Amino acid sequence: MPTTPRSQSALAADQNFQKRLSSLLLSEAIVVAGEAASTEFHQQRRQLAQSVITNPTGMAYTLGPTITNGTNLVAATTSYNFEAGAIETSASDAEISSQIATLWNVLSGV
Repeated sequence: MPTTPRSQSALAADQNFQKRLSSLLLSEAIVVAGEAASTEFHQQRRQLAQSVITNPTGMAYTLGPTITNGTNLVAATTSYNFEAGAIETSASDAEISSQIATLWNVLSGV
């Protein structure tokens, strides 16, 4: 099915996708938390990382709409899997992780 604002909204709200996203967000947060203090915008980036580390599930819910509307996920196919009862994306974990890393500054407010 072509990607539409409705399909991306459904993907962001899907509990199975949120579990996947929370794990991928947590992986990126650990990387950001270990960055050198001299990294540009480190304080803001670290603050988001800490929020993700302490509440990955809540942050997946909060950040999901922005991430699912990023280039990598919009370019992927979003569909409904009737057997699983879930919205799915053809985006790989690597593509989603790349999108998270690309958007990290935006998500951090910088």
